[in-house]
Amino acid sequence: MPAYYVVVSGLDVVVRASGNGHVTGSIAIPVPAAGGRTFVGGRAYGGPDDQHFVIVVSRGGDLPGVSADTLFLLTVSRAGRPGRLTRLSFDNRGVPVTGAALSPDGTRLALSLTDGFPGEALYGEVVLINVRTGSTRTWTGRGAPGYWPGVPAWTDDGTIVVPWWHSDGPQAGDIPAEIAGVREVDLAAPGSSLLAGPLASFPAPVAGLASAMITPGGGELIGSSCRPGHHTATARVIELSASDGRLVRVLHTQTARFRNDADAEDAAFSTCQVLSVASGAHVLVQAFALGRLDNGVFTALPGTPPHALPVSAAW
Repeated sequence: MPAYYVVVSGLDVVVRASGNGHVTGSIAIPVPAAGGRTFVGGRAYGGPDDQHFVIVVSRGGDLPGVSADTLFLLTVSRAGRPGRLTRLSFDNRGVPVTGAALSPDGTRLALSLTDGFPGEALYGEVVLINVRTGSTRTWTGRGAPGYWPGVPAWTDDGTIVVPWWHSDGPQAGDIPAEIAGVREVDLAAPGSSLLAGPLASFPAPVAGLASAMITPGGGELIGSSCRPGHHTATARVIELSASDGRLVRVLHTQTARFRNDADAEDAAFSTCQVLSVASGAHVLVQAFALGRLDNGVFTALPGTPPHALPVSAAW
């Protein structure tokens, strides 16, 4: 199990011990000049170990053309003390960043983005940033409207894989959305088409997931779903094969009660998320409450109150 996890709380990044959630340090996010935009919030993504993290600060909304995202790298000491936030030079061109992952050696950052005109089916991009030089390379999926890449993962230093989401709606994340397979980006291959990479297409698309992340190494896919009922909502975290979408096992099921059906629907929409995956055995989730799954055993962790809106945490 990773030693630490980070939680983005307001304008602070808080580092906590994974064992019991006690705070080991925090650091304020240096909010960039507003430029007429409103600060929205930050998201955390884990690196190749529990000492390196990516923080994405979003301003102006999460729709193409208006999003203004700023990237920071954070190093946490072995004692859990956060270092300074190092800003990366990157212009997202108003295109929302929807996922990030550092390479195993920590020198490159893979980003997933969604693009397209308002009211039309979106498409995806994968951007690779050299952390040391700032140089970038982009693969675009413009030729596949309605498909976009989920949170990236590294299978090794030369290959990136992404869940390949699909929806007929005009916005990434529109319900119903489904995972059609897992797409691979070979960094050594020429060209800039995201569609040129191999696609492990699932025999039957996986529908009904609110979020999904691929485990390091690319073998499994961890997904979450949430269903409202009468004054209740049920969260479910599952492990799928990344090669064919087959259900491997159910990691966790949790049912919560609410005052009315409206609260249950709100919770089902916003509080069932896979936040970070260290392996198939160790998963950070929000299933009505923030917590970790260790071989399917859920342990609640501090960092957010129960039934809160989506939090951002990573290890």
